[in-house]
Amino acid sequence: MNESALEFSNRRVDGASVLFQGMDERLLPAEDPVLESVLKWTVDRDAKDVRRLLEWLPEARSSRERKALLQRVRGLLSELEAALDELDRMH
Repeated sequence: MNESALEFSNRRVDGASVLFQGMDERLLPAEDPVLESVLKWTVDRDAKDVRRLLEWLPEARSSRERKALLQRVRGLLSELEAALDELDRMH
């Protein structure tokens, strides 16, 4: 980050200096930081698992295997969407 961008990212809020480090950073802590951490971990894990399952899909030996993989992907996507929705509500 160049100096002018750094100066721009430094703000004074209620007399305290705050450095904005990223788009998902907030001025106030989450009401439930443990739940927020769990939800972020769930999003990360589910996204990785979906990616892995989709990589395995072309290698499936039967339509039964493909359907099982797709069913698991759908379940993970549902869980992923619920976690993202809950994170949105927290923010």
